[in-house]
Amino acid sequence: AIVAREKLQKMNPYVKIDAYYEDLRKFDEFILKDVDVFCSCLDNWATRRWLNSLAVELKKPLVDTAIEGLYGNVQVVIPGETACLECHGDALIPKDTQLAECTLKRRKPEDLAEDLRKNKIEIPFELVKELFSMGIKTIYDLKYTPIERLQKENSKISEEIIRLRDLLKPKLPAIQGGASIIAGVASLEVLKIIHGGSIGKVTKHLIVYDGVSQRLTKVALKRREDCFVCGDAMQEGEPIEITVNFDEYVWNLKEKVSALFSIPDPEIQYKKWILKDDQKLSEINIKSDDILYIHTSRRYTPIAIKVSFIENSGRA
Repeated sequence: AIVAREKLQKMNPYVKIDAYYEDLRKFDEFILKDVDVFCSCLDNWATRRWLNSLAVELKKPLVDTAIEGLYGNVQVVIPGETACLECHGDALIPKDTQLAECTLKRRKPEDLAEDLRKNKIEIPFELVKELFSMGIKTIYDLKYTPIERLQKENSKISEEIIRLRDLLKPKLPAIQGGASIIAGVASLEVLKIIHGGSIGKVTKHLIVYDGVSQRLTKVALKRREDCFVCGDAMQEGEPIEITVNFDEYVWNLKEKVSALFSIPDPEIQYKKWILKDDQKLSEINIKSDDILYIHTSRRYTPIAIKVSFIENSGRA
């Protein structure tokens, strides 16, 4: 960020640029609320999803970009008008980013070894078990777990992880020409938004770039009224109803939440308490129509859900 700022200011010294070298989710809220448009060039889906929910919550436009190899895309999110990133998440968000915590806890080292084999990578099973013990349970973990933390735990194995990351990288890196095209398309959309459409209508579609055929294609994405980020119910502050069995555990409720919202790390809050996995719902005194809140690193604000117990649950 700092190097980019210096380079840009050399190109145009009359532009004021602030650079922040930290996790976006730790930014001062006043900075985020003061922007006119967000332009996302992020390298991971967790933060992209968080920024998407922030833009919708603040009703700020978002121009999201992505590129890999010879392909790239740009999506403009106008809250309340166009599809957000979650509207078609089932099709567009990679499955390895959606693995639920409940699923991860059931995984075994053998599952990680199988995932590596699918990527044509064979390593000793003892190393797989060591990776697993460090919290690396999926290919996604292997790619994105901060290397600094791993080096503190085990400097020797961190070198092996760097080697594995190189093997997992796309066969084709992001081609500079393609990156320039995506940057140009995104910049134009940002300018259209800033100028209120006076220099052209904002493109309310997913724009896909194919570097092989040198072609840009518009893909219509319809905003889903039932989207758990930008849907009508969410915008009106209505909680989403989830049916549960009175005899189930918090663990079971987390499974349903994870499956419904495609979030891997749900934490459930009831009143002022964060619920523990092994707590039985019947012991917490939750009643039908009570409101619970789902916290996740993929959302700027918690998701409100309303619990409804099934009739044969034995609830008095």
